[in-house]
Amino acid sequence: MASIPNRKTVVSYAYTVKNNNGTAIGTLQTLTIAMNRQLQRIFEINRNASTVDTFEIVPGRSDYSISINRLETYENSLWEALGISNADEVSKATSPINITEILIGPNGETRTTEYHNCWIASIGKTIQEGTITVSENVSLQVEYIVVA
Repeated sequence: MASIPNRKTVVSYAYTVKNNNGTAIGTLQTLTIAMNRQLQRIFEINRNASTVDTFEIVPGRSDYSISINRLETYENSLWEALGISNADEVSKATSPINITEILIGPNGETRTTEYHNCWIASIGKTIQEGTITVSENVSLQVEYIVVA
């Protein structure tokens, strides 16, 4: 791994993403972590039309998702990189997996986030003319996270 510059801005090579077995998933091209929350607008019947329609917004529960895009390798498939050896399609992935994201700072400090009970929502591959690499991608729905 390259030396991490002593700057405030995080660089991409400061990240490692690992599977259940503690093995790095591969050469990542994109890692997207999304935290979403449903919001419900509450409207009042017979409210004065000259005012704003929304009476209030009520926040719902949060959910989390992960999208990973990595370079395909000859040594292992994306399934194997995720720590799943008995599946070759989404419906055969019958157990959730855990994903660990590790950020290493310039002074060696680490920030770890664990994504527990991740279920594969979709998995695919992109082969694009004009590039010499093939990328694999997976979208995961996360049950809960732990920040260490």
